Parts: sequence; structure tokens; C-alpha cells
Amino acid sequence: MRNSKLTNKAIALCWQRPKYAGLAGTFILSLSTLNLVSPASADSLLSAGAKGMQNQASTDLSDPTPAKLSAYYSTLQNHKAEGPYHPNSSEVLHSLGLELQKGGQHGRALKALRRAMHINRVNHGLNSLSQVPMLRSIINSHKYLMNFESVTNSYHQLLRMYMANYGNQDPRLARLLNKLALWHIDVYQFADSKEQIDHLTSANSLITGALELNQAQVNPDIREQVQLLRSAALINFHLSRHQGDKWSSSTDSHYSLSADNFATANPQRFGILNSASFRQGRVCHERIVELTASIPTASLEENLRAQTELADWYLLFNQRQEALRHYQQVLTQIAASDRAETLYATLFATPHLLPALRMENQGERRATLLMVADVDISEEGWGSQIEIIEEIFFAAQSPTGKNRLRYMLIDTIRDSRFRPQFVNNQPAYVSDTRVKIPLIH
Repeated sequence: MRNSKLTNKAIALCWQRPKYAGLAGTFILSLSTLNLVSPASADSLLSAGAKGMQNQASTDLSDPTPAKLSAYYSTLQNHKAEGPYHPNSSEVLHSLGLELQKGGQHGRALKALRRAMHINRVNHGLNSLSQVPMLRSIINSHKYLMNFESVTNSYHQLLRMYMANYGNQDPRLARLLNKLALWHIDVYQFADSKEQIDHLTSANSLITGALELNQAQVNPDIREQVQLLRSAALINFHLSRHQGDKWSSSTDSHYSLSADNFATANPQRFGILNSASFRQGRVCHERIVELTASIPTASLEENLRAQTELADWYLLFNQRQEALRHYQQVLTQIAASDRAETLYATLFATPHLLPALRMENQGERRATLLMVADVDISEEGWGSQIEIIEEIFFAAQSPTGKNRLRYMLIDTIRDSRFRPQFVNNQPAYVSDTRVKIPLIH
């Protein structure tokens, strides 16, 4: 079997009890590794004042609506005259931050958003959930600037707010835990090798906790459980591909506590995480098929997608005959439906880079870093003859960083598996197919 990096790796979060929560149990957030901005620091972020910001906006702001920015600055000046912590200033600063983001001014947006959060805390308390939209906007700007550690710290901060308001066992935490786990997987590819295993074990712990919270409910949200299981399978895929020579070095990393249950002295660590990954991921996908079929309102497309992703799982682990058997079962169902053309176009008309979950670029998962390439794809699902035709980079990236991303993309495509195009129920060779690969969601 070929070894795969795929597209996504990550930065660390850890649940601890009190060192690390393992894969289950009551969760207590470790704050020892957080580098949160203090209120005093936040208060000084806009020390130049709204007037200075307005003057700068006319010279180097690319936003097409300067009039709207001017209105925000004017409103802030009026509020400031009534006091430095006017309660309405927080919302105005948040709106200003969003407007600056639209123009790609993420550094300035961060200043406005941090100030908005600080004023919100002064007026509504340290853990007020009314600051959540501001913190999510801060996360978005850090992603665009590729400040990965800052993204992680902000997610920690968001999680602490939720736990302060809801406690450790509230099912409303499940979606956030899932988002954090997927963030680990996103940034896994950009991490130093000595930190990679910590990202994987942290993601594994987070998604396990999310599933436990979901399943502990009297009436679990089935669709949410399906999404959590998809994430769990994705994490198991990455665990299965992690290189053995990178395991021992992880205990020296900044995030080594997240690998505590798999210390170097444990000779079974590699076997536990790698050997079990195929089975655990397969169980996740089989359960997804079962749960989706049990949802009265589930569409035919939802059911067929669940079955197709089970077939994908077999293909990823080079069990091609079993994969083809499952693919052909889905194709038979498509042919018998009254939406055959649409369903075929969605699932099989073009190759899909696998696992499918992280290739999605829609809704909440709209990518902030996206690369596009033309690739030849064989009947077995391997890519070759790669030509990068489009890159979307951030202003903070250097040419060296861009070259690194290009090589990363090429290695990703060469070492990864595609769900092949099917013609007459059989996989077919396809040349120059366009592949869109979101690297940061």
C-alpha cells in the first residue's frame, strides 16, 4: 500500500485529567499552554484611536466601501466621547472588523475585533457568550494570516467560554469539539514532525469526547452523530498513515502532554493507533450507513453518499475488490432512481480526492486556503501528471512558503487515493481532471 500524507495535519489542543483525558471521561481544560491576550493588552490595541485609523484607511485600505468604514470610525468617536467602554462600541468594532476582513485587512481587523471583545467583557463579563461571534471572526483572520498557534489559542478560549456557561458534560459542546478536532487535522500538515502525533492524539481525544456527549443524550441528534463519526473516521485515516519514526520524537514537543497516554516507553503505542485504524474507521462508516438509513427525512443522496464513503474507506486501504463491490451496489441504486443523472454527476462523474470529508468546500467549510490542479487519474484511483493551475495564498506568505505549499500539494496528490470516475459501472482512466483541494477550512 502506498503511504499517504493527504492534505491535512494540525496544531494542538488537549483535554486533561489532570494531565490528559485520554480517550474518554470527564473533561477538564488545561489552560497551562494558553497564551491569551490580557485585558490590558487588548485595551491598547487601538491606542492610535479611530481618527488615526481613518487617516490610514484612505492610503492603504483595499476595501471598496470607504464610506462605510468612515461611518464606523465616526460612530466610534461619538461613543468614545461618552466613555471608553460605551456598550455599543463593541458591536460597532465587530462590524468594523468584518468590513476590514472583506478588504483583506486582517491585521487591522484583528485590532478592532480584540478591542470589541475587551469592551464586551467589561460590560457583560469575562465569559459572556455575546463575544462568541467576535472570537470566531478573530479565528477567521488568524486563519487567513496563517497564524496557526493563534487560531489554536483562540479555539481554546472559545471552548473555555462554552464550558464556563454550559459545564463539561453539556451536549452543546459536541459541535465545538468536532470543529477543534478537524482544526487539528487541517494544520497537521504544517506542523513540525515532532509535534504531529500530538495533533493526532488530541484530535482523537476531542472527537471521542464529542461522540460521548452526543450519545449520552436521551434523544441523540442523529445527523450530528453522523458528522462526528465522519470526523472520527478521518482522524483514524491519518493515524493509520502516520510514520512510525515520528512517534518517539513527539514526547519532546510543546504539546507532549497530549501524547501522554502513548509514551515512548509503551511498545504497543504504534500498534494500538495504526493497526486498529482501518477497523475503527470501517466501523464508523458502517454505523453512518445504518444511522442515515434510520433517519425518516434522509434523502436518497444522503443514503447513497454514506454507502459511497464506506466504499471509499476500502479503497483508501487498498482493498480494491471490496471497494468496487460497494461502489457497484451504489451505482445500481442510482440507475434505478428517478434522479439517476443528478446522483451520478454528484458521486461518480468526476474523481474525488479521498477522504471525501476534508475535500468539501461549501457551507461552513469554505476554504481559506485553496489550491487547484489538473491531474491524470488511473482506474485504480492514483494521480499523476500534476499541473498546478491556480493558487490562493495569503499576503503574509513568502515566496519560499508558496513553493513549499506547491510541493506539499504535489506530494499530496501523488501519494493519495481518488474515488475514480465510473463509466458503465467500471472505473475509468481520466486525464486533465480539475481537482480543488482546500488546505485550510
